[in-house]
Amino acid sequence: MTRALVYVGVLIALIAATEARPKSAEPKCKSGPVDLVFIIDGSRSVRAHEFETMRKFMIDIIHELNIGLEATRVGVVQYSSQVQNVFSLKAFSKPAQMVKAINEIIPLAQGTMTGLAIRYAMNVAFSAEEGARPNVPHVAVIVTDGRPQDRVAEVAAAARESGLEIYAIGVARADMTSLRAMASPPFEDHVFLVESFDLIHQFGLQFQDKLCAIDLCAEGKHDCDQICIASPGSFTCDCNTGYMLNDDKRTCTMIDYCSFGNDSCEHQCVSVLNGFNCRCNEGYSLNDDLKTCTMIDYCSFGNDSCEHECVSVLQSFYCRCHEGYTLNEDETTCTMIDYCSFGNDSCEHECVSVLNGFNCRCNDGYSLNADMKTCTMIDYCSFGNDSCEHECVSVLNGFNCRCNEGYSLNDDLKTCTMIDYCSFGNDSCEHECVSVLKGFHCRCKDGYTLSDDEKTCTMIDYCSFGNHSCDHHCVSVLNGFYCRCNVGYTLQEDGKTCQSDNLCNTVEHGCEYQCVSTPGSYHCICPEGHVLQDDGKSCGTCRSSNIDLVLLIDGSKSVRPQNFELVKQFVNQVVDQLDVSPKGTRVGLVQYSSRVRTEFPLSMYQTKEEIKKAVMNVEYMEKGTMTGLALKHMVENSFSEADGARPAEKNIPRVGLVFTDGRSQDDIQEWAKKAKDAGITMYAVGVGKAVEDELREIASEPMRKHFFYTADFTAISQIAENLKLNVCAAESQGEIEVKDPCACESLVEFQQVTMSTLDQLNQKHILYIFISTDSLNNIYFELICDPEPQNQS
Repeated sequence: MTRALVYVGVLIALIAATEARPKSAEPKCKSGPVDLVFIIDGSRSVRAHEFETMRKFMIDIIHELNIGLEATRVGVVQYSSQVQNVFSLKAFSKPAQMVKAINEIIPLAQGTMTGLAIRYAMNVAFSAEEGARPNVPHVAVIVTDGRPQDRVAEVAAAARESGLEIYAIGVARADMTSLRAMASPPFEDHVFLVESFDLIHQFGLQFQDKLCAIDLCAEGKHDCDQICIASPGSFTCDCNTGYMLNDDKRTCTMIDYCSFGNDSCEHQCVSVLNGFNCRCNEGYSLNDDLKTCTMIDYCSFGNDSCEHECVSVLQSFYCRCHEGYTLNEDETTCTMIDYCSFGNDSCEHECVSVLNGFNCRCNDGYSLNADMKTCTMIDYCSFGNDSCEHECVSVLNGFNCRCNEGYSLNDDLKTCTMIDYCSFGNDSCEHECVSVLKGFHCRCKDGYTLSDDEKTCTMIDYCSFGNHSCDHHCVSVLNGFYCRCNVGYTLQEDGKTCQSDNLCNTVEHGCEYQCVSTPGSYHCICPEGHVLQDDGKSCGTCRSSNIDLVLLIDGSKSVRPQNFELVKQFVNQVVDQLDVSPKGTRVGLVQYSSRVRTEFPLSMYQTKEEIKKAVMNVEYMEKGTMTGLALKHMVENSFSEADGARPAEKNIPRVGLVFTDGRSQDDIQEWAKKAKDAGITMYAVGVGKAVEDELREIASEPMRKHFFYTADFTAISQIAENLKLNVCAAESQGEIEVKDPCACESLVEFQQVTMSTLDQLNQKHILYIFISTDSLNNIYFELICDPEPQNQS
């Protein structure tokens, strides 16, 4: 700015010189280069002769300047309500060109928009495009005669701030306040006010000496540190770009751009020539924006060896472990924090340290409760896949199936079977044992009732019910009853009433041994070992008493050991009645249960004593009851000649005796029939649980002679006494046809026999009785012909 003031002073001095001194071909003063723009007021308030004075004013100054593209450049702007660029700084390089253009100016003759003109000069006239040069003083000379019609203070300040030096020359009506608002300071050097345009030339006189003074800078007569700027009779010092003049106005100091406070450096601002640099503190690096700083990431160098994380810090780094880990003494590796070691976990089973804490863990077979500390044994049964029939019992690491009381677990360990208490063999039930839940009870076969001891059975006494209506006797049998008449009576077709049938007591039968009455008849019989003769009454001795006898005895479990001993005694009782010898009777013994065993064959023993001893040594088999299998064995083996049976041609009777106490577990019908078809006389003896139908199937006819039964083993000895094995080869029973017992001749015969018998008894003093014939007849008819009871006194 100092330099600009010098040049303006030169210009004004030249103006004065043009008025006071004669013109010469060469300017008297040579000044340094200046970019000078005249801003002249062309408003309607400027009269024509006044405008001509302004035109002459500009031409005179141009003649005193060193005009040239490399010297002083001049431009002219006229303004009114608008701005007119008369010619720019680059338009002309010679004064004559400029003078011609100035002389051709036509006043605009409008308003006074001084602010608009200053803005134009700042933005256009002093632009590089219009010829303005950098590092050359930019000088604007405003000449006006009135008050501006727009605001000038703000735009003038902006122009000065841009480096423009403004001189304000007011004429006549000009407003001093407005001039001062336009001009650069100091105002005493830049603001001029004159009464009329005719007096403008007076300002040139005061600058004449300054314009033509010695250039002290050129003479070297200065002590400026960097730049010397000459002014008329003086000089000023200035500094190179990037430096500022010190208070001594001679020396220069590099401008501290950092002190302006607009560096925005994050850490440090370092002033340099024509600017500043930002610098970071130690341990930081400058970012790409050249202002902010980032701490140096020492971890990025890759030589930290940290196991988890590397943390850069100022001028270094340190290793850091992830959350839940602690740094080891080597300050590089990490170890997970053992939270369990603190001893405050409260875990019931196990404490397991995990990242950032710990978990409680249960032993195998347990699950962690909701409190995440205590444990409960896993209820495997709750999974619903146990398949247990009754109960599922969870145990450690699994489950067991358990049966309800009274049941046992099967081999599949899941299903249950009710315990068969009967299978223990200690039930002592006489008939059947029935397993029930948690125990057993005894059950009797059909037709039997359980005794008070709840083990033994008694055949139901159906007669005791009192509804049998039997005429004489009611006999209870299995599952029912039947009526039986007194001896000498025959049961009628209604099965209840009785009619006398003992014809043997009413007729002269003539039997030598015994008369046997039958319905409507009678016949004679002989004792064992005798045979009825052809007359049907007398008896004769049998031709032979030799037989081959095989006894089949039941050794099943139901017989029981104590009863089996009774069976052996029964066998010996039967043997006692026989004539045992090699040529007489032969005896074989077979025991059966689930299988068949020959105890001794027919050929083994030849005396009663040998047989009886062998019988007592027989061991009880104690298994099932396979009677059919025993009959098969008897037919196929026991009566074979290999086992001692005599040849069939010798006509020795073959007799089989079956002793059993229960129902056969196999079929007996086939081999019972085959035995009888083979000519074997079959006897059947049943005890206790023996089935009557099976016994009858086995026994030969007549059934009354070959079939025997008792409910109790203790009674079998009585059967042995009554059992007479008929050994006659062709026994026959005579049968006599008799008349109707109610016929007259029968009555007469009855009277004769009865009276004769009574006489004999009277004579022997055994009985004394008198009975009339009529009374005898009544008795006969009541007993024989009219069995219904008579209500007689």
